[in-house]
Amino acid sequence: MLRYSVSLQTAVISLAVSCPLLFVAALGSATRFLGDAGCLLYKQATSNFKA
Repeated sequence: MLRYSVSLQTAVISLAVSCPLLFVAALGSATRFLGDAGCLLYKQATSNFKA
């Protein structure tokens, strides 16, 4: 029973560590995507004003 409890605790700790890391990675890629999309839209908008 003690071994089961320790393995369960280890699994909970590893989840608690990996979830924020996955969240940070997803947030970073989403921020980069939004930045690229915003830059593209800005370039399209400014090129339309010049024409």
